[in-house]
Amino acid sequence: MASPKELSRRKFLKTLALASSAAAVDWTGIGALAAQIQDKHKFPIVVIGSGLGGLVSAAYLSKFGFNVTVLEQHSIPGGYATSFGRGDFSFDVSLHATVAEHAMPQMILSELGLWDKLKVAYTPELRRIITDTFDVTLPAKNPEGVKKALSKVFPHEKKGIHAFYKEMEQVIAQLWGGKPSNPSIMEKLEQISLAQWMDQHVKDHDVKECMAIFSGYYGLPPEKINALFYAIATGEYLVHGGQYFKTRSQDLSNTLALGIENYKGEIHYNTQVGQILFDKNNTISGVKDIGGNTYPAKAVIANCPVYALLNKMIPENIVPKSFLNQAQKRQVSLSSFVVWLGLSCPIDHIKNYEIDLTSSARKLFSKKDPADSGISVTLYDNLFEGYSVPGKSTLSIMCLTDYAPWKKFETDYFNGNKDAYNTEKERIAKRFIQRVEERLIPDLSRKIEVMEIGTPLTNVFYTGNTRGAIYGFDRNLPHMKAKTPINGLYLSSAWSHGGGYTPVMMGGRETARLLLKDFKFSKI
Repeated sequence: MASPKELSRRKFLKTLALASSAAAVDWTGIGALAAQIQDKHKFPIVVIGSGLGGLVSAAYLSKFGFNVTVLEQHSIPGGYATSFGRGDFSFDVSLHATVAEHAMPQMILSELGLWDKLKVAYTPELRRIITDTFDVTLPAKNPEGVKKALSKVFPHEKKGIHAFYKEMEQVIAQLWGGKPSNPSIMEKLEQISLAQWMDQHVKDHDVKECMAIFSGYYGLPPEKINALFYAIATGEYLVHGGQYFKTRSQDLSNTLALGIENYKGEIHYNTQVGQILFDKNNTISGVKDIGGNTYPAKAVIANCPVYALLNKMIPENIVPKSFLNQAQKRQVSLSSFVVWLGLSCPIDHIKNYEIDLTSSARKLFSKKDPADSGISVTLYDNLFEGYSVPGKSTLSIMCLTDYAPWKKFETDYFNGNKDAYNTEKERIAKRFIQRVEERLIPDLSRKIEVMEIGTPLTNVFYTGNTRGAIYGFDRNLPHMKAKTPINGLYLSSAWSHGGGYTPVMMGGRETARLLLKDFKFSKI
């Protein structure tokens, strides 16, 4: 019989995995719950940050008639779900692919009355993988095609390839209410890692590279990713196909922001929060920005890094030690290094959208030299016609990276002394471009009209995220609870619900529901 500790671990893993699926959400009653709350104008709510989690929470609560104020330090909404322009080009900060249509984001946005205001494009393939030994393209929305493509390259592992993806499909079918063909598969996968799951089916290292190729989307190597989580998150791509919000991820953020304002909520941009205010009874009374302006609040939703919240915004005597310990024992996720390129001509000889170039798909990043990391090349013009202005094209080269190589530049960077930092980031970018020239796009460097480079320090500057994290805390421990031990304070971000568009949007809805429930029962 499993021990209480083992049972607790299993419950966590199942919850962790389900967090990526709309099947985990209770879609009933949120509107009815809000309708039962009287005098909503007496319960002002402040949301700190306008990342997707904060935007979704604010959209729900403003829709239901609450007085909602969003405070955002940047000049635009969205956090990482944003874009920026340089000359003739518009670059997406983060989005490569997500699953929106027929999945969680569509359900949430439809519930908010916003889905019809957005459009999505489907990626032409699941992805293409080029290593030193093979080149394979995995087709989109075609599980059988993925099995056939890999089996053609690795015929000696055909049986294991088919078994692995069949189990992934079984998990997705179970989550969406289908009759379980293998009731024990979820229980089996929740207890093992992705690496262990692959070992059960195949031996060839190259095959495992392909099976684990989406591990970069989740910020952990196969040895640390729970198999059930991977089966659900990757299975959604396998079955539904990768999707992209047109024309940029900024459209998603702008639509949510407009929804908030149409529902009479307010968003204050270029407004950095200084501290959360408490009355003599240690009850939340408002929020003050660094300019000294105050905003009344009975509740606060933190869509900001947990460390910034605890170390800068709340008086030390207010923070329970248990809450502080929860945050301190967690590890911050990986960050990113991105080279955005605007090219003076189309790239017509390649029809793929997202291409991995690496000697090992399982090596997420190089601790010795970021320039040696595996890279992902995204050719955005292969998504839909008109992504770039006529005659030009847009692409990015991206890798995951630890913060450690950038820590030494931190002080100088924020003091405006960037010479050494610029030299290093340009060295890495040049090497990435050379690698793409050698294996994919000859003479790429001669086609470059515009280049921008983003590092972990760039992420810190624009989002405030600790160590430039792109996934909040990593996924090795249970998520932080959305309802904190500080009465009236809630979390809604990657730091509480896990990184990625779907988890944070799901978290935004869940946080709004919890807050409504507490208002109803006068717990705030």
